[in-house]
Amino acid sequence: MDISGLTLHIAGENVFKKGRFYMLWRDGNFIVIQAEPWWRPSFDPNITLPMSHFLEEHRALWYLQEVIQTMLDTIVFDGENNWAYLVRLKKNKTYRLVYKKRKLIHNCPIWTKVVELDDIELTRFASGLCWEGIYKGKEVDVFIAWQDDWGEYISAESRGQKLVQSRGVGHYFFDLEAHVAKNGVIVGIMKEALVGRCVTPADRSAVFQSVADIQRHGIFFSFQIYDIYITERGVRFANASNAKYYQDHDALAEAAQLMWATLADIFNHMDDNPMRGRLTGSRSMGSSTFIIPRLPSPGRPITMMPEETIIRWVWSIAMSDEFCHFQSCAFIKLYALHSSSEHFATRRDKRIKGDSRALLPPDDFSDEVESSVGSADEPLVVSRFPVARYHPYARSTSKRLLLPRESDLAALTT
Repeated sequence: MDISGLTLHIAGENVFKKGRFYMLWRDGNFIVIQAEPWWRPSFDPNITLPMSHFLEEHRALWYLQEVIQTMLDTIVFDGENNWAYLVRLKKNKTYRLVYKKRKLIHNCPIWTKVVELDDIELTRFASGLCWEGIYKGKEVDVFIAWQDDWGEYISAESRGQKLVQSRGVGHYFFDLEAHVAKNGVIVGIMKEALVGRCVTPADRSAVFQSVADIQRHGIFFSFQIYDIYITERGVRFANASNAKYYQDHDALAEAAQLMWATLADIFNHMDDNPMRGRLTGSRSMGSSTFIIPRLPSPGRPITMMPEETIIRWVWSIAMSDEFCHFQSCAFIKLYALHSSSEHFATRRDKRIKGDSRALLPPDDFSDEVESSVGSADEPLVVSRFPVARYHPYARSTSKRLLLPRESDLAALTT
């Protein structure tokens, strides 16, 4: 399907007291539209509340999305102005856009090469922040600053990556390969594709050793379970944005208590984690990107092509309350339709045709896994997608990994 001329909705968010934001993309250019915020006076911004609590705010967000739909013929995607304010005129109650070129990334050290966004072949928009693509034949993840908070994150990630590389522990993190520019302005970073699986109880020793080695080099950083990947190159971490170097070892040991407490909590509650041992990262998640259909007009009647029908069907779901409750569940039927039809090419057809082997976790994660591994404990070659477990660290013998004793853990934290 030719998507030239189509407008993609990549992300939308109603940010408390800041505004309603919409990230759109067309023909290789993106723009963020900001509108005035709308929240109920008694609204509680607690993100742990059920999604039904945010229903009114969700409706306010998508109300203006429908307003934007009426403006598709006039929205300018020129690559120069990356921002627009949606302004309501008091006289006739209509809307217009005021364009601006905004720099969202500040205080970001440029310590590696700069790549133009147009030189990256984009294959999927996982979210407003994370895009997937191919650069010079290699899969990459592109992180784009589409709000101020994400601009601060990208700057911090660049500084953190520079720090861990300079201290000799960069191999524990996914490589930052380039800074990404659009029309001469830094808009994001390009990293090695975050591919790996989530940890299992058998990974405990390897993860503890990796964190201990990072600490021995004077580095403190915080993380969550979804930041830890088991890859073909060993234990690796997705996020270096909060990495900090300590010259004072006592101060480092005190700060590192948070790291060890986090690790203890992760592995002590591993049985409660449904992601354990499974493929993680953006490639394991769905995407809420959809096409905004143009309104029919006398010069542009509605066509009955299958593609147009699906575009309008997805749009109707996206504008419904169902999309608020859980954004990805609304597209399950659409995914099944695409995966069972040869008429539509999936985005993975454009990805690198490399080795698709998936290595199972080195433990008795399930009876199915245990029965599949031979006596020599050799990696089992299976399909990546049905099993969704990927690349453990290498082991040369059939011996199981030894879990650290309490005395060992106490020694690591001192």
